[in-house]
Amino acid sequence: IPSLYDIYAQVSPKAENLQRFGQSVFDNNGHISDLLPMDLPVGPDYVVGPGDGLTISLWGNVSQRLNRNVDREGRVPLPLVGPVLISGKSLAEAQQTIQQALRTQFRDVSADVSLTRLRTMRIYVVGDIQNPGAYDISSLSTPLNALFSANGPTERGSLRNVRHYRGKDLVQEVDLYDLLLHGVRSDLRRLESGDTVQVLPLGPQITIEGMVRRPAVYELKGEKTLAEALELAGGILPTAALRHIEVQRVVDHEKRTMLDLDLPKGEDPTSVSSQFNSFLIHDGDVVHVFPIAPYNQDAVYLQGHVLRPGRYSYQEGMKLTDLISSYKDLLPEPSAQYAEIVRLNPPDFHPSVEGFNLAKAFESPATAPELHALDTVRIYSRYDFENPPAVSVWGEVRVPGTYQTSGEVHLRDALQLAGGLKPDAMMDQVQVFQYQPDGYMKISSVNLQEALAGNPLENIVLHPRDRLLVQRNLAAVDPASVYIRGEVAKPGRYPLTEGMRIADLIRVAGGLKRSAYPDNADLTRYLSTGEGSPKKAQGEHVEVHLSEALSGNPKENIELDNGDTVAIRELPGWQDIGASVQIKGEVQLPGSYGIRSGERLSSILQRAGGFLPTAFPAGAVFERVEVRKLQEKSKQELIEHIESETATLRVAVQENPQEQLAMQQAALEQRKRQVRALEEAPSTGRMVVRLTPNIFRWKNTPDDIELRAGDVLIIPKRPEFVLVVGQVYNTNAVTFVPRKNTEWYLKQAGGATDQANLKRTFVIRASGAVVSGDEGGWWRGDVMSVQVMPGDTIVVPEKAIGGSTFWKNALTVAQFTQSAALAAVVATR
Repeated sequence: IPSLYDIYAQVSPKAENLQRFGQSVFDNNGHISDLLPMDLPVGPDYVVGPGDGLTISLWGNVSQRLNRNVDREGRVPLPLVGPVLISGKSLAEAQQTIQQALRTQFRDVSADVSLTRLRTMRIYVVGDIQNPGAYDISSLSTPLNALFSANGPTERGSLRNVRHYRGKDLVQEVDLYDLLLHGVRSDLRRLESGDTVQVLPLGPQITIEGMVRRPAVYELKGEKTLAEALELAGGILPTAALRHIEVQRVVDHEKRTMLDLDLPKGEDPTSVSSQFNSFLIHDGDVVHVFPIAPYNQDAVYLQGHVLRPGRYSYQEGMKLTDLISSYKDLLPEPSAQYAEIVRLNPPDFHPSVEGFNLAKAFESPATAPELHALDTVRIYSRYDFENPPAVSVWGEVRVPGTYQTSGEVHLRDALQLAGGLKPDAMMDQVQVFQYQPDGYMKISSVNLQEALAGNPLENIVLHPRDRLLVQRNLAAVDPASVYIRGEVAKPGRYPLTEGMRIADLIRVAGGLKRSAYPDNADLTRYLSTGEGSPKKAQGEHVEVHLSEALSGNPKENIELDNGDTVAIRELPGWQDIGASVQIKGEVQLPGSYGIRSGERLSSILQRAGGFLPTAFPAGAVFERVEVRKLQEKSKQELIEHIESETATLRVAVQENPQEQLAMQQAALEQRKRQVRALEEAPSTGRMVVRLTPNIFRWKNTPDDIELRAGDVLIIPKRPEFVLVVGQVYNTNAVTFVPRKNTEWYLKQAGGATDQANLKRTFVIRASGAVVSGDEGGWWRGDVMSVQVMPGDTIVVPEKAIGGSTFWKNALTVAQFTQSAALAAVVATR
């Protein structure tokens, strides 16, 4: 309700953070008034003193210009005359003195004296001042310039009691309000060297806020009445309510109190002024002048479906037709049957709503509703009470949605409102949904192509709330396609064109690769089988002679159907083209070697020139990419199983009694440690091969394995040590001694620790084979009595702390994986 909003939207009753009047003059000084310019023009009453610069122009019998400075004794030197005393004289008197002195030497000479440079002088600014001290200022300066130089009074300093002393004599009392309020400073005396400007402490103050022209904190000097105080604040604004002026007062050393100055309504200005003059003010008073009502009491408001909404002047006896006289004052299609007046009823201004018939008010202005002050007239649109006519268009149109119409619209025009059809729209029919008078919906189909051509039977008239649904063409939804796989440049799915054959599809797919098998290709097509419904698709394979099909033989170059798939095979052995292996270490010619299909290890060693005398074939490391992948997969599965059991154990640690806590935490830490070690251990891809220096002895045996692309063979030098790792006191490499067993080497490493699981000790041979003494495990035999060979690795596993049989086996496997990786690394160095 705009009238009610205007009543509530009152101005702030009090000004915030009022400043002391006049203080901002010094706050905005910006240090620009430290010195007056030294070349200002001066009048004839200027008193000359030491330091002034003079220009003496002579004419008559002598024509000359002399530039002279007044020296410390107050004299200026003249040609043929000597020093002449002029200090303390006005500029006019100094000119007369100089002229008289020159005429003693020059006949009929005249002199004109002007000031070219002002002297500086030192004065003192003391009292409640921001920066008290001595200042060098221009000889034209007044106490006001001195205050600016010292950045003005402090918060406790007075702006109305500034004293100008010359020696012990008081020269002048300065009231800065004369300058601040009236711009008057012509009576300020000039300072002389040695003068003192004193700022006295702050005098009585009064705060004036509210509806005055200049709200601020004012210092009093002789003002005793409210009228005088309001004059300092620039007077009362027209928006001030004189019937209520509030004065907050402090009763000295006792309390705070509140006084009200109420002026009866209708008082003449003379009586008001008399009461202001008779109201005495005190130091510390806070005067607040309240505003009149902030809203317009003689107004009515017009809003809604009108041309010119807003606030209008109210006249007594005003009627609705005085505010809006006809439909010309309204927007198109107003609600003629209902409008309303929102009235604020006195005395509490509670709102009420009165509805009326707008059409009848225009037909009979005499019976139109009478308006009251602060009434709000609301005019509505007809669509505020009913939905505007609209039709909806959905589906394959550019901008689907609901569109407002003028009432009825033809189908073709409704499609144009939606931006027209998309390219994939179905043209033979469009669904029309229409509401019937009985509330039921009727669904019908119309030939869209005929409707767009203007056929009146198909281009039907749509009514409000009707809907159109344009379907997508089935050919665009699921276009006929064929597929080609295998050895072509661009395998994939392609649209089926009319009469398309196998050769056509191959050309569309970029042609055959060099790796394509030219003899046979495979055609798979799917047929619907079964009688009645439902049916199912069943595949059928056709063998195609590819070279015949490409040459155009119609028997082999079969015409394709929707869903057919052509598979082009790869030449046998194509994957082996470019395959190579690497041989490193102690062979005559190490490096990379290309291999043919079926080539074996012995062949590649012979091509590499055989072993060097320093070679150790029994410790050969053979690595294969496929094995590395399998090892990595197995390792990850083992890690996942261990982490799963670790999670279960973590829950048990939280639930079990305190006495079992230490052991279970140790078991938990053991599992975490093994997982970290497994993650850090590389998967080598090593295969166990048993080689001897005489290649022909193991050639064509099971150890003479067939090579694959990416294989790596490393022939190390003969090692002279045995590696002892795991739970021994001194994990180290022990010098190889012939015919010594596992037990002997363990003693050389300090023996097993308390955490060792001696039953599961195993030996990793230099070839990668493993010997174990665990009869229930993967390896059999008395491992402690096994004779150790150079390059072997003895591993003493750690005991499993708690856990299941799985964990005990998993721990052994984990430690074997880490040790095997270590043994492979050592062997290749």
